[in-house]
Amino acid sequence: MATITIRNLDEKIKRRLQVRAALNGRSMEAEAREVLTGLVQDQPDPGALREDLGTAIHNRFAALGGVDLEIPPRQFAANPTTVIDRNPSQDSQPTEGSSASNKGPEEDFGTAIRKLFAPLGGVELQIPPRRKSHRPIPTFD
Repeated sequence: MATITIRNLDEKIKRRLQVRAALNGRSMEAEAREVLTGLVQDQPDPGALREDLGTAIHNRFAALGGVDLEIPPRQFAANPTTVIDRNPSQDSQPTEGSSASNKGPEEDFGTAIRKLFAPLGGVELQIPPRRKSHRPIPTFD
């Protein structure tokens, strides 16, 4: 069992707790325990009632019958963007025994992704540079 200490309790509150305990035939400590237990058990668990935003919106408008929205057809971008390779790879030589000995850099995975998304307007990923850690890198000697 846990123990708590309540500091700076108003004298009037303490006196009312003593009177309430006497009327119920308990000690002041037992009465305080009973009051706290009853108060906490009567309230529902706040985490259990929490619902996500989509469910809350659905529940709010469910009585109105909902709405059927027309989903527009997909369209290609009117002004396709040009994808620029900011870090062009240097002519990479395949290692000995690799299966990609005849493939050039234009046939790598990144190029395949660019070709795939070109009709849709292209794709450009904004990947921030990796920050240096303030912790030293451990060495294992």
